[in-house]
Amino acid sequence: MLDGVCLCAFVLLGRQSHDIGEGASWFFIVVWPFIAGWFVAAVATRLYTSRSRRWTRLAITEVVGIAIALVLRSTITHRESPLTFIIVAFGFIALTTIGWRAVAFALSRRARR
Repeated sequence: MLDGVCLCAFVLLGRQSHDIGEGASWFFIVVWPFIAGWFVAAVATRLYTSRSRRWTRLAITEVVGIAIALVLRSTITHRESPLTFIIVAFGFIALTTIGWRAVAFALSRRARR
């Protein structure tokens, strides 16, 4: 799913910005709260199964999913989430998850013409 790719890109780009450790373990430690939070929220909002109010479901999934991720991140992995991290997380994940949908929508409309 492209949403999972967006979440992984967030973590990978963050690693480059902050020069985080080597190997694959750091990646899984950082990404799993975001994957878990996003997909729990997506299932609860029926983001992938309902065609009605897609953008509303996406917005709710984003807010709730990232909130869950931040709680998991702080309580289980004991990683702090400063305000700047929270702002960047919401911004990047919103831009990418909305962005790929907007591109797909535009392409499908163009193909129908």
